[in-house]
Amino acid sequence: MAGRSTLWKVAPGDAEPLSGFEVGDWVRLKPSSLGGARPTYDWNSIAKDTLAVVHSIQDSGYLELAGCSRKGKWIAHCMDVEKVPCFKIGQHVRFRAGLVEPRWGWRDARPDSRGIITGVHADGEVRVAFFGMPGLWRGDPADLEKEEMFEVGEWVRLRDNASAWRSLKAGSIGVVHGIGYSEGDVWDGTIHVSFCGEQERWVGLVAHLERVDRLVVGQQVRIKKCVHQPRFGWSGHTHSSIGTISSVDADGKLRIFTPAGSKAWMMDPAEVDRVEVEEDVWVGDWVRVRASVVTPTYQWGDVSPSSIGVVHRKEDGELWIAFCFSERLWVCKEWEVEKVRAFRVGDKVRIRPGLVMPRWGWGMETSASKGEVMGVDANGKLRIRFKWRDGRLWMGDPADIVLDNLYDTATLDDSSSL
Repeated sequence: MAGRSTLWKVAPGDAEPLSGFEVGDWVRLKPSSLGGARPTYDWNSIAKDTLAVVHSIQDSGYLELAGCSRKGKWIAHCMDVEKVPCFKIGQHVRFRAGLVEPRWGWRDARPDSRGIITGVHADGEVRVAFFGMPGLWRGDPADLEKEEMFEVGEWVRLRDNASAWRSLKAGSIGVVHGIGYSEGDVWDGTIHVSFCGEQERWVGLVAHLERVDRLVVGQQVRIKKCVHQPRFGWSGHTHSSIGTISSVDADGKLRIFTPAGSKAWMMDPAEVDRVEVEEDVWVGDWVRVRASVVTPTYQWGDVSPSSIGVVHRKEDGELWIAFCFSERLWVCKEWEVEKVRAFRVGDKVRIRPGLVMPRWGWGMETSASKGEVMGVDANGKLRIRFKWRDGRLWMGDPADIVLDNLYDTATLDDSSSL
């Protein structure tokens, strides 16, 4: 309780929930109040579809409202009204369906006029710049409805109410390239969209489209299970194949690289599912190049697919990685690497099975040698104490070492006491 330093005990019957409204919220009369009991405070002959703005909140749960439909303010109980989305500057609007006449008349506007909100007053009154009309149009927000508008470059999907066109059907995904204009540079309500595989742009109504999340370079995808034959073919792959997006065309067509092939695999964005990967890579993480990367953006250099390094810098989607065998940091794209478990002091390890020659030679060790990590350098170089060595540490590349879960700790402790 505000103003009290201790808890206050109260019976449930003596308390009621807060209204949940804030000053500035837009409200309207609840539909349940229209055909049922009379609202706690009559709306004084105000139309039931009137929109109002909360001007103040009283402790008793009553709200003081302001609206452009009348002068002055009126009272309503918080249980009689509900919140509605407010109109904002920059939104595209049109007259709501079925409107007979706006509150202050048409004034050169038409039922099919479309415009952009340029101002919103404290009582909800709006100013609209209608296409093809000079000056600003004063309006009651109850006479208008928001019209969905897409920006150039946004990804959209055809709704179920859209008619089939050429190879397109409901669910097809494309990229917005512009809007349509009639004579006099007036927006005619249509949107121009490019769909992959189609030479001409689709032209249709905003109501036939919905937004979708765009796919970007670096994300991993695979063909949906429900797709029996991909639009651009399988290219030697299957439903289980997972690829990384290497580029995205202006019409949304995806170019994918997979470990199974050296050629780019074309995909229709409507036919793929995104494959979630592990969390982002950060400075200090241990990484290696993904198996799906055939050739890194900035080439391999001294790095190989099995190399393990430590991220020293991250900036604008690129990583600078330190490897124990190189004095210079290796640069790559973030999506080209994956995180691996970091070696830590105390880890029980052994030589990687099948290793022909460790980076700095065998020394006195063999493929059967087992030991414990005693030190880890900033570039990932490991300092390992193997059994039967007189205190001298063996320097190793993390790519040459694996964890040994069956390691006998007691044996190492006995050897160290010799």
